[in-house]
Amino acid sequence: MATSFFTYVLFSILFTSTLVKGDLVTDVCIKTPVLSLCEKLLRSDPHSKTADLETLGTIAFNMTSDLITSTSTMVEFLHDNATSMEMRELFRFCSSYYAYVEVCTENAIGYYKDKNYGQVVNFMTKSIDEVRLCDKSLRYKDENKNLKQASLSLQQYFIAIIVIAIRL
Repeated sequence: MATSFFTYVLFSILFTSTLVKGDLVTDVCIKTPVLSLCEKLLRSDPHSKTADLETLGTIAFNMTSDLITSTSTMVEFLHDNATSMEMRELFRFCSSYYAYVEVCTENAIGYYKDKNYGQVVNFMTKSIDEVRLCDKSLRYKDENKNLKQASLSLQQYFIAIIVIAIRL
């Protein structure tokens, strides 16, 4: 299932024409599943308005790193305050998934600086997979809207970074 989704995303990025000229944020975000959320996230940094593609990638990485940290903290809080052993265990798994997301993102940042964009795509794809593993493990168990929103936002950032890396 995840493989078909990523295949779709990558083919849509590679084989669709640019629909908007002159607005780089929209140009990148139009290739993501939730255009409006991607634009809101990237435009929250005032430098994104005048950024070139490489700088926009750096902005996205900076924002992603901050969100990973806050989401990891949220998962740890939810773990510590879970009322059942089952939920504690699920949040423990999520904590390990987000720890791996942090490692993948750090690796991707290093590859981005080295202009090794294929590895950036690789590590961002792994990050999406890990965030989705947490989501899947909590499906039907937890209704924490803040965690769901953070997960969706992270996935948008990761896909935006993939779009940028493919274009560079």
